Amino acid sequence: MDGTALGRRLAGRAPSLIAILGVAVVVVAIAHFLHDVRTLGFGLLPVASLALCLTLSIGLFGLSYWLVDSDFPVDDTWTVVRWCLGGMVGFGALAALTVGIRLAEGQTVEGAGLTLLVLCSGGGIGGGIAGIYYTRATLAARDADKRRDALVFLNSHLRHNVLNAAQVIQGYTSVLADRTDEPEYLTPIERRSDAIASLIDDMKELSDLFAGERTPTPLDISTVILREVESARETHESATFDVDVPPELYVMATGAVSAVFANLIENAVEHNDASSPSVTIRADRGPRTVSVRIADDGPGIRDDVKANLFDSAIESGEGRGIALVKTVMGHYGGDVSAYDNDPRGTEVVVEFRRPPGR
Repeated sequence: MDGTALGRRLAGRAPSLIAILGVAVVVVAIAHFLHDVRTLGFGLLPVASLALCLTLSIGLFGLSYWLVDSDFPVDDTWTVVRWCLGGMVGFGALAALTVGIRLAEGQTVEGAGLTLLVLCSGGGIGGGIAGIYYTRATLAARDADKRRDALVFLNSHLRHNVLNAAQVIQGYTSVLADRTDEPEYLTPIERRSDAIASLIDDMKELSDLFAGERTPTPLDISTVILREVESARETHESATFDVDVPPELYVMATGAVSAVFANLIENAVEHNDASSPSVTIRADRGPRTVSVRIADDGPGIRDDVKANLFDSAIESGEGRGIALVKTVMGHYGGDVSAYDNDPRGTEVVVEFRRPPGR
C-alpha cells in the first residue's frame, strides 16, 4: 500500500486516533495517581493531579467527537490529527528538554512525569484546535480559488463575445458610412461601439487586478486623465473641463486606473444640475503621494450621504461607480475622499502612492 492510500485510510479513522490518545492519557494519569497514593498517601494533591489529567483527556475526547460531526473532507481530518500529534510532540519535547537540562546540571527533578503528561495533553488539544482553524482557512481559500477561477472564465467569455459583437458593429458602420448620404446618423453608433470596446478593455484590467494577476507598478496617469477628459468632452458637449495635470505624473497603479477617472469625471457631469456643468481637475505631487482633485459646481452631497459615500459594496448596485473607485484605490494602497467644493459642488480627492525615486 502506497503512502497516499495509507494516509486516506488513516484519515477516515482520524477521530478514533485522537480518542486513543485521550485513552492513553487516562491510563497514564491513573497509573501516576496510584503511584502517588502508594508513595505519598491519599490526599488533595494526588487527586488534583488526577483531575487535571482527566480534564485534559476530556478535551481530547471532545476534539475527537467534534471531528466525527464535522463536515471536513476525509483528507482534511488527517490534517487535524497531524496538528494534534505535532502539538503533543512539540510540547513533550520542550518538557523533556527542560527536564534533561536540569538533570544534566545535577539537580533533582520532582514530578517530571506529571509535567510531561500535562504538557503533552495540552499541546495535543492546542494543536488540534489550531489544526481545525488551519483547515477551515484552507477550505475557505480553496473555495475562493474556485470562485475566482469561475469568475475569471465567465469574465473572459463575456469580454470575448461582446468585443466580437462590437467589432462587427464597427465594421458594418464603416461600410455603411461609404454608402449613405447621411453619415452623421452613423456617428452615435460608431461612438457607442468604440465606447463598448473601450469598456471591455477596462473590464480586463479590472479583472486582472481583482484576481491578483496584476500588481501596481509605476504608471504615468497624466495621459490617462487627459484621455478620459477628452472622452467626456465628446460625450458631454455642454460641459467645460479645466485640467491642470503635470506631465509624467507617475504613481503606483495599473491600467484599471482609467476606470477610476472615468467614473469620477462621469459622476461630476451626470449629477450636475447646471445647464453647462463645469469640472476642474488638478493634480499635486507630495513627498510620498500624488493627489488628484476632481471638483464640480453641482448641487453637492448631503453630509449624511457623504459620511457613508464609500461604504457601499460593488454588489449592492447602489453607488456602484464610487464603490468601484474605492475598491480599485484599495488595491493600489491609496485612498479616496469627498469634500464640499467652494462655493458649490463636490470635490473628490484620490490619493496614490508615488513610486520610489520618482
